[in-house]
Amino acid sequence: IQQRQFNKASNSTYCIFMVNKPYAITCSVVAFYIPFLLMVLAYHRIYHPQQHSQHPQQHPQEPLQHPQHPQQHPPDQHSTHRMKTETKAAKTLCIIMGCFCLCWAPFFITNIVDPFINYTVPGKLWTAFLWLGYINSGLNPFLYAFLNKAFRRAFLIILCCGDERYRRPSILGQTVPCSTTTINGSTHVLR
Repeated sequence: IQQRQFNKASNSTYCIFMVNKPYAITCSVVAFYIPFLLMVLAYHRIYHPQQHSQHPQQHPQEPLQHPQHPQQHPPDQHSTHRMKTETKAAKTLCIIMGCFCLCWAPFFITNIVDPFINYTVPGKLWTAFLWLGYINSGLNPFLYAFLNKAFRRAFLIILCCGDERYRRPSILGQTVPCSTTTINGSTHVLR
């Protein structure tokens, strides 16, 4: 600690934030490891049933198929579309969760390890890991915009101050509002 405080190359007003072992563990577990575990469990519960839906089953409300009465549409057309939608949602969730973990894990691993190795992690490495975590927050809007068409359209409308070329045209050539949302006190119409 004294070597860091009185290093001639460092600024005399430099504030050193050092935590004890119980605080480092508690802070990291509450801020990262528990949310990480909850995200993994939630992802598993979302993704696991989707895997089972790959084998269409006959539901009680659906009529039984008889060879002499064929339907015009294949019986699993709806389930195939649903499966594709669920798979895309699962991949989106996996990418967003993966980026969160990759960006924040170095910081929170270092946060726990540093007190146990006598605070020997270099300050520049701390700063790099902290900024990697901050980058995740700036990355999220772009990930959502890249992975979700509706979010991308809304994002472009907001960024481009409602430019008409980013609104979805209706069949009649008129723009019909699909939904409204309030952002920072102003109402935006999403088309």
